[in-house]
Amino acid sequence: MAQETHNRKGQTVKFRDHTIEIQTVIINGIECLRLRDVQLLFDTVRAFRIDSVLQVFLHDEYGNDLEPLRIAACIGQVVEAVESMKHSSNDTHDQLVRIEGKIDRFGINVQEIIRQIANAMRQMYQLHEYTTPRYFFILPAKHTDMMLIDTVQNWLHTHYKLYFLCECSHDPKEMHVAPHEGYSIKKARDFVVKYAPYLRTTIQIAQVLLSVGGLVIPQLENAATVINNAVPSRFQDPKYYIDMKQQLQMVDDLLNKVENQRNRAGASMIDKQKSKGTPLQGAELREIQTYLELVDDKRSLGNLYRIVTDDGYVRWVCLKRYDDISYNNKMSKYIKEFEAMGGKFDQKTKEAFVSQVNITSKNVEMMCKALGKGFNIVKLICRECSIDEDDLEKLLDIIINRSSVRCLNMGSVRVRNFFLNHKAACPRNYVHQWAKLMYSTK
Repeated sequence: MAQETHNRKGQTVKFRDHTIEIQTVIINGIECLRLRDVQLLFDTVRAFRIDSVLQVFLHDEYGNDLEPLRIAACIGQVVEAVESMKHSSNDTHDQLVRIEGKIDRFGINVQEIIRQIANAMRQMYQLHEYTTPRYFFILPAKHTDMMLIDTVQNWLHTHYKLYFLCECSHDPKEMHVAPHEGYSIKKARDFVVKYAPYLRTTIQIAQVLLSVGGLVIPQLENAATVINNAVPSRFQDPKYYIDMKQQLQMVDDLLNKVENQRNRAGASMIDKQKSKGTPLQGAELREIQTYLELVDDKRSLGNLYRIVTDDGYVRWVCLKRYDDISYNNKMSKYIKEFEAMGGKFDQKTKEAFVSQVNITSKNVEMMCKALGKGFNIVKLICRECSIDEDDLEKLLDIIINRSSVRCLNMGSVRVRNFFLNHKAACPRNYVHQWAKLMYSTK
C-alpha cells in the first residue's frame, strides 16, 4: 500500500488563465502532484503537460496507473492542467447556447420595444390624419328608375345622399350602416367625379352587406328612440331589399360610366392608378364635409365615435359599440387594479379572492368605484385581511346596495378600531379569529 505524507512544497499549476500553487505529497518516497487535488479546483482537468509534452501518470512495471493518479512533481517548472477535448467542446457549446439565449431574449425585448414604438407612431399619425369616418357610400335620395336616365349628365344631377358605415369589425360582413338619416350631397357631379374610384370599393362593401342583411341596422332594438327615428325606413325594413339592390346597382353603373368617360377623355397615368381604388388620405377624407349639407354640430359624422385599437389603428364605431369597448376597457382597468392590491379575479366564474392583504382606504375607494360602475363580481371572498371599521362599513354598503355581488364570505378578518354595540368597548385592533360574515341574495 502506498504511503502518503504531505509536503510543504507547492507545485505551480496553470489552467486556462489561472495559475496557482498546489501542495505536493510524498508517496513511497516520491514527491507527487495528485490529479484529484487539481480537480478540487478545476473539475474538468484530465491530464498534465510540461513544455507541451503530455505527462504520463506514475505506473507499475506492467503499465497500470497507480492510485491515486499522480505525476512526479517538477518544482520550479509550470505544470499545465489539461482538460479533454470533448469536454472543452461541450463547455464551449454550452457557453454558445447561453450566449444565444441571451441574444434571443435581448432580441425579443428589442422587437417588443420596436413594436410598441411603431404602434405609438401609427396611433399619432392616424389620430392626426383620420378625423373623418372612412367608410361611406351613396344612394339616390328617392327611388330612381335608372331606365329613364339616358346620359351620365342626367345621372350626375340626381339627388344623392351619403351614408357612413360603422367599423364594428374587421370583417366587412359584420359592418353595418351608421344610425343616421344620411347627408344630402351638394355639387353631386363634383363629388362623384372626385370620389368615384374610392366609392367603387365602398359600394361593393354595401352590396355585400345587403346580401347578408347588414344594411338593416342590427342594434336598433336597443338604440335610443331618437337614433332609431333618425334612420331612414329603407334601412329598417327588409322588404326594401329589391329596391335597395337596384339603387346600389344604379350607383355602381354610374361609377363605371364616370370611369369610362375619364378614360375616353385621356386620363393621366396617375388618374388611372387612382381609379383602381387607392385608399383616401386624411386630407381627402376631411374634404368630404364640404360636400355635405347639414353637417352635425357635434362633429360626430353619422353618430359615429372614434376609437383607437391596441395596435394603433383608428376606427369609427356606433355609440353602442363605443360604449361596449369603453366598458370593457374600464373593466380591464378595474381587474388590473384589483390584482395590483393583491387580489385574484376569475373572469369565467366572476369570483374575486383576497387573502392576507392590508386593505387600505385607497383600496376600498377603488373597489367601491369599480363595483358602482358595474364591475361584475358574483362572489367576493376575503381571508385573513385587515381593514378599518369605517372602510368596512363603506364597502359593505356598496356591496349590499349597489353591486352585483351575490355572495360575500369574510373569514378571520381583522377590523381596526372596531367596537361592539354594547357598553363595554372591545380593545382596538380586535381580531375576529373565526368570524364569518355571509351575505347572499337569491
